[in-house]
Amino acid sequence: MKKKKIAVVLSAEPQNGGEFQYASLVMKCIHKLSGKQFKAIAICTNKFWYRWCRQHRISFVKCDWPKVTIKQLKQNFRFPLYSRVYNTYNTVLGKLIRSKKIDVLFLTDQFKYVPNLNVKIIAPLQDLMHRYEPDFPEVKESYEWREACLKCQIKYADYILTDSELGKKQLQESYLKKRRRTPSVVSLPYVVPEHIGEKREEPIDVPDKYIFYPAQFWKHKNHINLIRAIQLLQKSIDDIHLVLVGSEKNCFEEIETYIVENGLENYVTILGFVNNENITYLYKHAVGLVMPSYFGPTNIPPLEAMALGCPVAVSNKYAMPEQVGKAGLFFNPDSPEEIADCIRMLWTDEKLREKMIERGYKRALRWKEEDFMKRVLKIVEGCL
Repeated sequence: MKKKKIAVVLSAEPQNGGEFQYASLVMKCIHKLSGKQFKAIAICTNKFWYRWCRQHRISFVKCDWPKVTIKQLKQNFRFPLYSRVYNTYNTVLGKLIRSKKIDVLFLTDQFKYVPNLNVKIIAPLQDLMHRYEPDFPEVKESYEWREACLKCQIKYADYILTDSELGKKQLQESYLKKRRRTPSVVSLPYVVPEHIGEKREEPIDVPDKYIFYPAQFWKHKNHINLIRAIQLLQKSIDDIHLVLVGSEKNCFEEIETYIVENGLENYVTILGFVNNENITYLYKHAVGLVMPSYFGPTNIPPLEAMALGCPVAVSNKYAMPEQVGKAGLFFNPDSPEEIADCIRMLWTDEKLREKMIERGYKRALRWKEEDFMKRVLKIVEGCL
């Protein structure tokens, strides 16, 4: 019997944070699973992934993802027969899929345009925050695009993957209640990335004692309230220090200005984008991870931290309590005072930290890469 072909679409780069980690995890799983039942191939949209696939000895093809306007996207949705014929026979992607005889297209970026093609499609949808947190500029500006993408995704995808049971529930409540044809929705939680499991670390110049927060500088990541918490604590804890890493985004200048205007330069260090080995080092030597993000349902940093013995304090929003459980501390992300209280406990109570570290290890091991791979295989088998 002829092998089926599964193509994984790779486009997010390391500076995209969680999206990149998710893409590389999916590709590695599909590559490991390929064998008698199907053959794996990558569709790479940039030079980074060309190099990555060569390094990991993964078969790949180069292809730019189709660029469409919101108007074209809506037309695709309104005229499904026309769009299927056009996308299958007239686009570069459609011609590639036919020439390579691809049976399943596995997307790894959420809110990526899902064309109407003559293949099975698996697509991730980790958050609906443009609906649940619509006031943040990064989702407000893209609201119409996200909604148009979602309509195509729901119409043409065979499987949609969420990050948690809450994410699955939100998708069903928001979009699937009144539809005749709905895709299969599967919860596929994040797992500890491979580079974290390997625990390779590279020292980086930071104070001996510090609180750590790895996040791109988006408004919803809520760096300001975390820095306000540090500002409250520096009056009573002389050596309090916060280390931030992540790519510069829409509120980076606001954060830098706040630090300077409030004389906090000696209490906050911004390192920008750093490599995986630096990240591992920062987790392992931190007093704790403090993550005040408004977005969810879940996030990758708490998993990474727990796996590396770093206690976690996170927002009490969405599925974060479900993800962290009794291993973490929780706070209202609107309250610098509550954030400060959690930091104070991590900074001063070593017995509490020891308990949290022990619980964190156990929590991180509840969902392993093998479990992720088994569920991916089940999804792929459903498509095949």
